[in-house]
Amino acid sequence: MRGFRYTLRSLPLTRQNPPFPEILIAPGAHSRINKDMSADPTAQSGPLILLSAGSLFHLPLKLIARIGRDAGFAGMELIMNSPKLTPESGLQAIDDVLPIRSLHAPFRDWADWGGHLASWKATTALANFLPQADHITMHPPGSRLANMIQNRWFEKACDLPLLLDAKGRIQFSLENMPWAEHSPFGKDPLDRLMAQCRDKNVGLTYDVCHMGVSGRDVMEAIRRVPTDLLYNIHYSDAKGYTEHLTPGNGDLPLNEFLRHLGSIGYDRYVTLELEPAAFPDDLDGTVEILAAIRQDMKKQLEAGRLTA
Repeated sequence: MRGFRYTLRSLPLTRQNPPFPEILIAPGAHSRINKDMSADPTAQSGPLILLSAGSLFHLPLKLIARIGRDAGFAGMELIMNSPKLTPESGLQAIDDVLPIRSLHAPFRDWADWGGHLASWKATTALANFLPQADHITMHPPGSRLANMIQNRWFEKACDLPLLLDAKGRIQFSLENMPWAEHSPFGKDPLDRLMAQCRDKNVGLTYDVCHMGVSGRDVMEAIRRVPTDLLYNIHYSDAKGYTEHLTPGNGDLPLNEFLRHLGSIGYDRYVTLELEPAAFPDDLDGTVEILAAIRQDMKKQLEAGRLTA
């Protein structure tokens, strides 16, 4: 997800364009969406479906929360894109609209926080403060020599939750990034990342589109990840090297992927992470698109559980 800045103030959306054509809303679907969303989204069995705030980063956070709530999501993954996001920044009001259950640590501009480690500690402090937050996703520091020298603390760390002063409920996971073709003589990057997760006492955020744009078989890869190591899923489609597409607009076997998660009893987070270009300018169209995607995700997960 590219760098961005959203704000805490509230602004209205305009009502100009029709809903995005790739997601078709059948006649009467809006009433069915409203009926489905009347139930508590956390009462379902299986994983909780979250909305990444990065999917709508061009909008104010409070409006993103309202859209996610109205589309029936169980919570939000908040992207830490500014040092101004602190316990004193009014995020409790956002959390009251849509629970902030997961945070995504900064993935660029770490100097704004005073360094990479400081940015992760700031993310942890905010997660400690937010009552329903229990997870943080992090990008592993780069493997280039300059990055490794600057981030020696990461290489030496054997217990990241302890290092980052996390409360007991907070879990961490490292995300798989797009990988170049690996050398047949080197260690497979997924095996290396999973070993790193074990070494740092954290889990894995499996980003399905990152795996796809890396040229990997996303089903073969997810079957290699032990369920106890899988803490979060970043969910979107991909085509070639284009990431974060609306499900169905790329080439990834996403229905099979979700059914697999249901069949293995995965019960943590599945986070929808799209580009803002996936949505129209009007509020109702955005809510309907998100609700339709979420409902299909839920359907596929449940189908997998029934075949387990």
